[in-house]
Amino acid sequence: MAIDLSLTKNCWADLEKHIDGSGFNRDLIKKCYDFAEKAHSGQKRDSGEPYITHPAWIAKVAMQLHIGEEAVLAALLHDCVEDTNITIDQIADEFGDEVALLVSGLTEVAKKTKGIEINQLNIELFRKFLFSSVNDVRVLILRLIDKLHNGLTIQYISPERQLKYGKNILRVYGPVAEYVGLHFFKKMVEDIAFQIVYPKEAEELRKMFEDNRKNEIKALALVDKDLVELLKINNINGAIVEGRIKSLYSTFLKIQKKGKDRIKDRVALRILTEDVADCYNILGLLHAKYNYLEDEFVDYIANPKPNGYRSIQTTVVWKEKLTVEIQIKTKAMHEFNEFGPASHIAYKLGTEATGGSRGMEWVKDLVKWQKNEKDINNYRLHVLTDYIYVFTPKGDTIQLDTKSTGLDFAYRIHTEVGDHCNGIKINGKMAKLDTELKTGDVVEVLMNKKLNVNKNWLEVAKNQWVKGHIRKITNVDEEEEV
Repeated sequence: MAIDLSLTKNCWADLEKHIDGSGFNRDLIKKCYDFAEKAHSGQKRDSGEPYITHPAWIAKVAMQLHIGEEAVLAALLHDCVEDTNITIDQIADEFGDEVALLVSGLTEVAKKTKGIEINQLNIELFRKFLFSSVNDVRVLILRLIDKLHNGLTIQYISPERQLKYGKNILRVYGPVAEYVGLHFFKKMVEDIAFQIVYPKEAEELRKMFEDNRKNEIKALALVDKDLVELLKINNINGAIVEGRIKSLYSTFLKIQKKGKDRIKDRVALRILTEDVADCYNILGLLHAKYNYLEDEFVDYIANPKPNGYRSIQTTVVWKEKLTVEIQIKTKAMHEFNEFGPASHIAYKLGTEATGGSRGMEWVKDLVKWQKNEKDINNYRLHVLTDYIYVFTPKGDTIQLDTKSTGLDFAYRIHTEVGDHCNGIKINGKMAKLDTELKTGDVVEVLMNKKLNVNKNWLEVAKNQWVKGHIRKITNVDEEEEV
């Protein structure tokens, strides 16, 4: 599917043009749009534009993904609870419980991730925390669309905030998008982030390919023409050939992996077919006509990636030693590869098929569609259910077993901390040591200064991993904070 990502000032007109043919209730979406616009009245984005431009754009993209009317309404309302006086109950009363649950999920993720510093040591745990915080895959999809819009309007914020955005994308949201198969968003946000976080490397790559760009575009057109003719001669009908010049970031990663000498060009094509048999017929034709690089050939149709990605990938040597990467896959595979769980939801809602039984197992396992007693749809994320993820006061992520308590947290930091802890604070409030923790809690261990604590353990801790999880030692009347 082609997604309209244009940025316009006439938000409602831009949104309305995508309603026709979608099967959505125009009056309901207009009511929701007006509700959100009124709630955000007077608020501006960093660009100076009315705030409604942000949720309206997210809703427009959500509408094109076919993930349901409730997701579109939630996109329009996603910042209302956090940034205005609107409550979840009001949203439920006006637009139903399912929309309210989605907005609540988006609000909770925003709250839990706000102000958290992601360092190199806890990146993987933070990704897991993000997954465990999402109770519906539509929340994750809307969150990624949100990140994309922020990236497309990144020029209006300070360099410091841009850098933080870029690092968070490359460390967390890009890999998360890849894990759930949302490659469309992954590629776009990572390209934006790469140019922010690695400006020098990005500029060097631009210069490296600048002189060759005209040749690449010319070669792309000629190869495209050659492949179309090859398909026509061999009576392979209905196939589509699409050409592209690879992005800077994907080129950068390939250089990191294989070296500059392996990056002679960035010409790539994909051939989209009607069925799997045609994929293998085309592969045979290509390898019969052109030499190909054996170590660049991968069959992800026979052996899909863990996230369900399916495609045949080969690199052929075209005229004048130009190497061209070619992906061969069915049209349904391509939709699934680009939009992952969004394609699965679209399939569930009956809007379009996402293609075949193989490769879908991962998303079927990841996204368990349910309808509860109130007839509310729920595309739950069934991952990481054996763990919870909590934070130290410094913002470091700690993984614990489900049903872990404050005391378990103390022992996770260090045995001596567990042995000598006197109390615990959860989200700034005193709590019992046997209080069960939840994902997203900020936990502080309190230690009684009157205890005869052997200071040797603290000296050791200061030189080990524990040091990063000690908030501070203070001389207060009754307790010390750790």
